[in-house]
Amino acid sequence: MDWLESVRTYVRVVEQGSFHSAAKSLNMTTSGLSKRINWLENQLNIQLMKRTTRSLSLTEAGEHFYQKARYQLLEWQSLVDETRTIDSSPYGKLIIGATVAVGAKILMPYIDSFLAKYPNMKVKLIMTSPGQIPELQLDVFISRKVEQINTLSHKALPLSNHRQRFYASPDYLSRHGTPSTIEDLREHNLLVWGEHEEKRLTLSNGETLLMDGNFVTSNPEALFESVKRGMGVVLTPENLAQESVEKGDIISILPDVHGEGLSLYAYYPYLQQTHARTQLFIDFLKENFIQPRE
Repeated sequence: MDWLESVRTYVRVVEQGSFHSAAKSLNMTTSGLSKRINWLENQLNIQLMKRTTRSLSLTEAGEHFYQKARYQLLEWQSLVDETRTIDSSPYGKLIIGATVAVGAKILMPYIDSFLAKYPNMKVKLIMTSPGQIPELQLDVFISRKVEQINTLSHKALPLSNHRQRFYASPDYLSRHGTPSTIEDLREHNLLVWGEHEEKRLTLSNGETLLMDGNFVTSNPEALFESVKRGMGVVLTPENLAQESVEKGDIISILPDVHGEGLSLYAYYPYLQQTHARTQLFIDFLKENFIQPRE
């Protein structure tokens, strides 16, 4: 038996949650997979799993081994990828995490350009919930500022500060009128983007505004659908609204007033030596992302 393949098999079984699913994903028989796990347990002289015909669970030793083995396999793959890169173009898989809004609306053009520049690279984009770094093995996480970030485990790179403006559909404005002042705006249905049912903003002219309309969502597609349908007025970053504006679905209002900028950061694990694939993407973002406004 081979140590590396047996460890990989064990990690796959844990992540799939069953021998049958793991065997299918590895294109091998369940009996062959079971032999690898048995060999591994015999070599370690300890039980890693408690398994019956209906369930599978890890022993304390099995959980410890899984956590360490998963990390070591990632390190091994990084070594392989970096070695392949020495005499050729960058090679390997980059796992990026981002919230739905950031990933779909902001990050995709940069991923497209990155892959065009480095054709031997592969990117896996994982969409996450806003507000925190998920407990996943990510190479880099792109998000709004995360207040509870552990600075001992992650580095933070400021990327950009996207100005936010007010938008509404032509249909909505024809029915409710176009606001020309903040006081006018307070009389409109102000749709809320985020986790909370209302949001108090400080605007560029120093005034405050309470966004407390009848529709709240953290999903950007739902938000833009609501605006295009004429449900109300929204405050959103200019780059997210650009496509809808160009199509004529929505119109910018109060052009001299904008909200606080949407600041984006790249968070990546603090390691003694940052993985080559991660550093490559970080350097690409530094070169191509719009830097934060003062």
